[in-house]
Amino acid sequence: MSEEQQLAQRVAEVKRWWQSPRFKYTKRPYTAEQVAPLRQSQMVEQASNYTAKKLYDLMRHKFDKREFVHTFGALDPVQVVQMAPHLDCVYVSGWQCSSTASTSNEPGPDFADYPANTVPNKVDQLFRAQQFHDRKQNEERGRMTPEERARTPKIDYMKGIIADGDTGFGGVTSVMKMMKMQIEAGAAAVHIEDQLPGAKKCGHMGGKVLVPVREHYDRLSAARLQCDIMGVETVLIARTDAESATFLSNNIDPRDHPFIGGATNPAVGTLEDATNKETWHAKAGVKRYSDAVADAMKAAGKGNLVADWMKQSMKMDNKSARALAAKLGFGGVFWCWDMPRSREGFYVAIGGIDYAVMRAIAFSDLADSVWCETAHPYIKEMEEFAGGCHAARPNLMLAYNLSPSFNWDAAKMDDAAIQRFQHDLAKLGINYHFITLAGFHSNALIIDQLAKAYGGEKGVLAYVQMIQREERRLGVSTLTHQKWSGAEYCDNMMSIATAGGASTASLKGATEAQFKAKL
Repeated sequence: MSEEQQLAQRVAEVKRWWQSPRFKYTKRPYTAEQVAPLRQSQMVEQASNYTAKKLYDLMRHKFDKREFVHTFGALDPVQVVQMAPHLDCVYVSGWQCSSTASTSNEPGPDFADYPANTVPNKVDQLFRAQQFHDRKQNEERGRMTPEERARTPKIDYMKGIIADGDTGFGGVTSVMKMMKMQIEAGAAAVHIEDQLPGAKKCGHMGGKVLVPVREHYDRLSAARLQCDIMGVETVLIARTDAESATFLSNNIDPRDHPFIGGATNPAVGTLEDATNKETWHAKAGVKRYSDAVADAMKAAGKGNLVADWMKQSMKMDNKSARALAAKLGFGGVFWCWDMPRSREGFYVAIGGIDYAVMRAIAFSDLADSVWCETAHPYIKEMEEFAGGCHAARPNLMLAYNLSPSFNWDAAKMDDAAIQRFQHDLAKLGINYHFITLAGFHSNALIIDQLAKAYGGEKGVLAYVQMIQREERRLGVSTLTHQKWSGAEYCDNMMSIATAGGASTASLKGATEAQFKAKL
């Protein structure tokens, strides 16, 4: 074929791929003709595409049945392998990586100030563990009789890994490089949040700065484009922190205007000039423009205008909203969004579920699922969020962080309500749930207890009682850790490679044989 024919063929292949059911709800702002020339001549099938397809199909199936897929954050290969028989997928948390696995080896809080290859590096470690234990299991089952295989359940170790992409670590090309690393490392899904790089905070911290809707949309477009260039069906999750963010980096996008706070008291001066910044906001009467005008309407005895005003103005840019207010006789309401700006120049964001809904809908063309970070595990908030999203996008899958930052015992739920919580979320179409830091907390809990007991009077008895006997009682595979690590698998490879002549098999005479004895 000529070069023109080859390019035409590549374009046709991209178009056919995009017409598959997988992308039924995806709307790209670019064309197949633009994507095809960006691809390499010899396309390579990424191993993560296998788990990405599985994960998307599972998530879509659960969404349609109003059920849920759930997991928690894994710290290491031990956790990811032990999770496999029981959970649907694996989560890799940026928080956990920042605190325990930065490629700079410098731990810290979740500010996304670790190197951009940190999470992909952890994904690579876990994905390789999944592949190794999958091979190890296949070898072991290959030595079983048909009867043994029939009574021994096969474990699916190749569960999709959902990886934290934080803010994308910079501009459009930074997002694309981050995605490429994640895909090559083994991520089946990546989530990207709408905070500002350099100011990013954990979703349960203060001081969060949003970027404009347009900027985050561009990040998602860059992420999807990288997937298209590589020919993968990586699941893309958009996270929004609009429910509780404090600032907005700039006001370039008119869709953000209704949610920006402005001062309603001209006498207080600017925030930067204030001697007491702690009390300034209250004295300035900072609120959304729509609320400022609504309050003026009520004070003037025109409360009958409020509902229609709010409905219209909350969908307008500020210039149009001011024009409408003037038409209704309230053009003189003082409101200034520059007075409260921070020393960095950030605008005040007045968040809420309505802001999160607006952003979720804006991101839904490119994202397969949207995650709204919240401050509390309140089902009423999620009813509002899911209802608002699905009124505009009925097939949009939604995600939820079952955060350990929540004090679940202070969340106005008894144990039955906590146990029912995920099922209640699933009924709303919130079908992907994860406990971000469960691996971190469970690791800390057992090590804290073991260290106390082992370092006390019990000594080694503490290990025997708390770990070894419990592994035996519960049938935990790490009891025989040599076998768990693949010693038997490698012995067999060595035997095959030497035509049975190898004399240094690792498990011959190994102390692990003691665990076969009846006690």
